[in-house]
Amino acid sequence: MKNNGKQIKCLAIILLAVGLSGCSWFGDSSEPVNDSYEAGKKAFSEGNYEEAKSYFRKVTLSSSFYPQAIRMIQKVPFKKGVAAYEQKQFQVAISELSKVPVHSPDYAETQHYLKLSNYALLHKQFTKSSGKDRFVLISEKVKIAIELGDSKLLLESVDLIDTGLDQSTSTSQTRDLLNLLDSIVAVNKDPEVYKKALNYLLTDFEQLYKRAEVRTDVFRIIGILKMELM
Repeated sequence: MKNNGKQIKCLAIILLAVGLSGCSWFGDSSEPVNDSYEAGKKAFSEGNYEEAKSYFRKVTLSSSFYPQAIRMIQKVPFKKGVAAYEQKQFQVAISELSKVPVHSPDYAETQHYLKLSNYALLHKQFTKSSGKDRFVLISEKVKIAIELGDSKLLLESVDLIDTGLDQSTSTSQTRDLLNLLDSIVAVNKDPEVYKKALNYLLTDFEQLYKRAEVRTDVFRIIGILKMELM
């Protein structure tokens, strides 16, 4: 009888352990499912970001999926911003990307797309500009290109600076443009950019040489470019 009692006790302990483990001993160890979270993930993958957000917000604080739902909600502005940029809706892109928090893992890439979106908007304004506004826009576009360090945009920037130098009517404008060219030379690693910049300076050399106040800068930049291309 004592042995039977021990066996029954052991069996009860085993059954209790099985129950607490969710019957994992028998292969039924499926992960918990949250319908709102799954629906949100599906909508998110299909690019329906606002719909996804509404589902993620239904995940309650007590759910183990709550931290993941919050992370997905935080990704929505980034995804919407990139999508808007690719569709050339640059103002929308800037509006959405500006909502991405600093602590987001997408923050660095967000800044990249923000700069590209701003550059595209400035380009639109530039095509319709004239006079002093044109010089301001050249300066702003070139500064963004320098920050991005993109060879294509830097090549475009050299063209912009050359256009500005041809139209410059003051020493301050000329000096500002040469300073921007100097900055491009400092950050650039593409020899094609060096070649284009050097070609423009040598082509315009006679006109630039006449301006004693910027002559030293012109000689210095030409010297740097020649050294880089050796």
